[in-house]
Amino acid sequence: MKKSFLILVSFFAVACSKTLEVDSPDFNVTLDPARLIADTFTYRLGDTTRFKFNGTVGNITFYSGEPGKRYDGRTAAYKLGRITLSFSSKSEFGTQKNTLQVLATNKLAGLDSATVVNAAWTDISNRGALATSATVVPFGTADLTDLLANENDSLFIAFRYSGVTGSTQRTWTITELAVNNVLPEKTVLLSSFSTDVAYWTRYGSVWNPSNGRWTASASDLKITGGGGSAASNTSWVVTKPLYAGRVPGDVATGIKSINEPDKAEYAYVYPAPGVYKATFVAFNHTLDEDKRVIREFIIKVTP
Repeated sequence: MKKSFLILVSFFAVACSKTLEVDSPDFNVTLDPARLIADTFTYRLGDTTRFKFNGTVGNITFYSGEPGKRYDGRTAAYKLGRITLSFSSKSEFGTQKNTLQVLATNKLAGLDSATVVNAAWTDISNRGALATSATVVPFGTADLTDLLANENDSLFIAFRYSGVTGSTQRTWTITELAVNNVLPEKTVLLSSFSTDVAYWTRYGSVWNPSNGRWTASASDLKITGGGGSAASNTSWVVTKPLYAGRVPGDVATGIKSINEPDKAEYAYVYPAPGVYKATFVAFNHTLDEDKRVIREFIIKVTP
């Protein structure tokens, strides 16, 4: 009986230690040889690039070679390019002057009201144009790179409103905001209204009525000024921390998963002229093993 027990334990030990192995991918890609000039396949804008497949593999992903879709850029990194701010504004009602400031800092220890008000802000209002009437005015593209120490630094943007009792206070609307890290190979969006609507922090000296503070939506920031008898009002709205140099890894398009049958081809239309490195990654994997092959092509798209 004891001998049988030892044999059973040994069997399960071997079974549990067995590695889940996979086969190496059997996968190749071809393009129309008539398109090949030297080492480059050439197409006209609007042409369909047809990648022909043969072989059997569980999974296939595709990097087109466009900005944000490059195999060589798949790993996240920190890289500081040119940090830019753009938005548009309009200022309605009343005639009060200098009621809006645009501020920026990389030195903000917290988002409580005292820390925000007393922070070392840089006034960047004069780096662009602000509205003086109900006509929408683009601020332009302001370069804020000089406000950052390095690629690991963070940035905060604030809009500071001030209205004074005694005359109609102005109503401001800010639209089309974008903060970008502009790199040679791509542009990384750091902030916009649609992505950050829930992350603006607001402060104001007037909270009743509620229009004495900024409101944020997926399309704008707005503060509604009071009438001549309304109390003086100073109101702030501040972005979340913007990690200026954080560059997400480029992404691939999934072409085939292990649950799908083999595919004969993949068709793609490049949206703009240029030279692209198209990359297919074909792989089989389990919890224990990952085996893959990479197929790359230089694609030139002419006007």
